[in-house]
Amino acid sequence: MTYHLTTLGSCALYDDKGDRVSVPKQALLMLAYLYDCRQSIPRKDLAAFLWSGNLQAAGANLRSTLLRLATATPKSAKPLIGDVAANIVLNFEALRCDLETIDSTSGVARLGALTDAVAKNFLPAYGSGSTAVAVWVRDVRARLAGELRAEFFKTLNEPSSPQYRGELKRAAMLLLDRDHTDDEVRIALGERITSYIQVIGETKDPNSSHPAEDSLPIAADNQMPRIALLPPETLEDSESAGSVANAVIEDLTISLCVDRSVSVVAPYTAEQIRSSKDKAGLLRQHNVVYALDTKRTGDSLFAQLIFMPRDEIVWATRVQLDSAAITEHRNEIATAIQRSIIERVGAFHHIVSDFSCKPQAYFAYLEGVQCLSRLSLQNVRRARKHFKEALEYERGFAAALAGIARTLTMEWVLTARGDGDLLQQAEKMAAEAISDDNQFAGGFKEIGVARLYRGNIDGSLEALSNAEDLSPHYADVICSHADSLTHGANPKAALAKVATALDLNPLAPDYYYWTAAGASYFLGEYTEALTYLDRMRDPVPASRLAAASWAMLGDLAKAKTYRLRALRDNPNFDLEAWLSMIPNKEKWQTEHYREGLLKAGF
Repeated sequence: MTYHLTTLGSCALYDDKGDRVSVPKQALLMLAYLYDCRQSIPRKDLAAFLWSGNLQAAGANLRSTLLRLATATPKSAKPLIGDVAANIVLNFEALRCDLETIDSTSGVARLGALTDAVAKNFLPAYGSGSTAVAVWVRDVRARLAGELRAEFFKTLNEPSSPQYRGELKRAAMLLLDRDHTDDEVRIALGERITSYIQVIGETKDPNSSHPAEDSLPIAADNQMPRIALLPPETLEDSESAGSVANAVIEDLTISLCVDRSVSVVAPYTAEQIRSSKDKAGLLRQHNVVYALDTKRTGDSLFAQLIFMPRDEIVWATRVQLDSAAITEHRNEIATAIQRSIIERVGAFHHIVSDFSCKPQAYFAYLEGVQCLSRLSLQNVRRARKHFKEALEYERGFAAALAGIARTLTMEWVLTARGDGDLLQQAEKMAAEAISDDNQFAGGFKEIGVARLYRGNIDGSLEALSNAEDLSPHYADVICSHADSLTHGANPKAALAKVATALDLNPLAPDYYYWTAAGASYFLGEYTEALTYLDRMRDPVPASRLAAASWAMLGDLAKAKTYRLRALRDNPNFDLEAWLSMIPNKEKWQTEHYREGLLKAGF
């Protein structure tokens, strides 16, 4: 029996059948360390290495760990670990390790193996802190990165290197992810591996061997803002579907790697972020300031650039994926993204600097935004806690102030109790956000929403128009503007705005569909209203509107189902009190809604 140890991307022990062997974490670390050292180690030294924080118990812990490892691997012809003259020895005949692939290959295969090793990360759960284990893990990672860089230039200088262009591109982007100041790799990527890419803000001679000077301002601490380009699909799904969408994103990644104004997250990491349920956590881990979120729908690719400190869409586009369109638009897309980054880094230079100094504030804010993807009272209140946490790290954080305002107005809607204090507080918080940063569209958005529910429809429309002028691609602003247009007796214009918002943000939160359903209801398009509500991940908060829509269609049984669902969450609901609180510009709107709710049995 030969056992297999994985150290790249995970740390685990498997038997010949591929079944995972249950052993202590310290046993896995011991196996990895002995394999890396490739020599016997005194028991005392090994114990001190593994349990440096508890030297008194280190010897006993080592004996216990060795016993548990031996008990868990009884099928080995020889013990995995030997003890010779008080020295611990690894039995290399009984253990194989994923690091072997690097040493057993050569040429482009070795380049690929090293690229995989660096991308997956050696012992990813370790490496932070000052313990002996953490220092060793960081040293191994640095050594692998150094070997990758050496192999990269060795392969690059071989006569056959054009055949290996794909592996060279992968390696170059990974090396630049680790060290964005490595101009030798950047030059190789821009001028020797790929075709020449014109970088915005540069007038560069394609025959020059030197990169142009920085054309963009960067953060005060001289750290380039980080951008992650999230592919629309996993590599496996993309290949099976024959899609070129991921290839487009790879081209964009390369063009931004060549640009010296940003630091680009490596594609392997970007794919992990894309498929994770905890995007905010991974974005925090990798200090991402900008994220390019993408989605493939049919034969088109949608892309939106999000300024993460404010969760603000600063640019968006949709591109046809036929080969002619890709050839025509690729540089246009890259240029547009770079131009957006130039504008944002220039306009929000202080924000990027603050992001580097106080990332806790921004990521607490993002946790709050993530909570608001579902419209439940519990999530709204949880989001408010995160926004308040962000203010603890940075007192005058406009986005967090606006976030609190958003939760207050949402609570007003969800509870349907007409609590005027909630709206008063919301308008106050939004005003503070505007006072802190009068160029922040989010502040004007939230004051517009608060004014709407307080009955100041004209003031709401004015504030939301200002917000849209400040950030014309901010889909949340456009959707809020649509809601105010509905209450302002212009549901047709509202529905057109919601369509624009959904085009900008096809991964929309539930309130986009709720807003569209409300506009459809007032246009008498009840089936369309219900279709929008069906697209909500959690349609329960919109049960009143669903009940009214079914009632207007004459299906009183379904109307009753939704009425009971609404009353289950709010048993004290008072129809007339609620209608008196809803801010409508024209009386016919209130009567239209009353008709539907009365027919539904409210």
